[in-house]
Amino acid sequence: MANDAIDHQTALVGTWTSIPDAPSEQKPDHPSEGLYRLKVNSDGTLTPLDVIKMKSPSWIVKSRDGRFAYTTNEENSGAVTALSVDKSGQVQVLNSVDSHGQQPTHATISPDGKFLFVANYSVAKGGAGVSVFPIHQDGKLGEQVQQFPFEQGSGAVKGRQDGGHAHSTTFTQDGQFLYAADLGGDKLHAFRYHADKAQPLEADSARDVNFTAGSGPRHMVFTPDGKHAYVITEMAGEIAVFNVNQDRLEPAGRIKLNCENSSAEYRSGGGIILSPNGKYVIASNRGSDNKLLVFKIRADGMLGKPVSYSAKGIEPRAFSFDGSGKYLYVTNVFSNNISLFHFDPSNGELKAAGDAAKLATPTDIKFFN
Repeated sequence: MANDAIDHQTALVGTWTSIPDAPSEQKPDHPSEGLYRLKVNSDGTLTPLDVIKMKSPSWIVKSRDGRFAYTTNEENSGAVTALSVDKSGQVQVLNSVDSHGQQPTHATISPDGKFLFVANYSVAKGGAGVSVFPIHQDGKLGEQVQQFPFEQGSGAVKGRQDGGHAHSTTFTQDGQFLYAADLGGDKLHAFRYHADKAQPLEADSARDVNFTAGSGPRHMVFTPDGKHAYVITEMAGEIAVFNVNQDRLEPAGRIKLNCENSSAEYRSGGGIILSPNGKYVIASNRGSDNKLLVFKIRADGMLGKPVSYSAKGIEPRAFSFDGSGKYLYVTNVFSNNISLFHFDPSNGELKAAGDAAKLATPTDIKFFN
């Protein structure tokens, strides 16, 4: 039965459609054409089916019922695309809207499914911030109803923090607050969520969290019980641990992703997720240290000593479990491969199982049943 469930899964893989100019980039034969649809085989490998042509669908967020998906089109003229996904895994584009910023890198849906919150990263100064879009009953996106510019950078890391850079948006477990990670400003911006209002976000600066200058907060996750939160920092290469008290984040500790080499090229925090059983935090480090780290969550919310694994690729940007929870997939952007790992939920152990697929500049992967 488990294999039947796996066989009926479809994977959507987001990409960059322009080839990055990076020293470690292994140039693909052809640039990506957009959003790729792949069949999940019983052994965890992926078979390409087709491609939905669009520009740089770098991040994918799925609706709670799996009927819809939304991609951030990470271009200078940022956009967000709404998609329908039917029971057979067929995908149709519903509509696309201006993201009202540059290089949108992340998005999240409110727990009630009413709104999409988009993080416009913006490499250049002036196009960063959070944009809010209503989600219609048919899955289409409405026009923007709110925008919060992130203008001020901390200036600690020249060229990276001259202005604000929104990198992700994450809801607290009770759905009452949204936190937006500002890599450029070394800050988490807090917003109270009002589901019944046309403009649902209200800035709550008393709950903002400031990081050490030069940290670069990137992505975050909350434990299933909502009592603890973990934020991965890109430039500091750390995980910041927080206790959550009435939706306020109270600092509880920091853990380095690389204890062996403290030089800047070995510090580049990437993605962070929880295991399906909520017992482990899985994070990536990039740069000259492309690896995954698995942390067991202790009873007090602190993280145990990590077990480190090679990411089996260059620049592990994002990673996801399939619907069975048995397989972990890692999108390695600069080596053009999706690496596959078997996951043991009893001890958090990962076992490398080669490439699930080869694909030009993969940036994210999500699964649909």
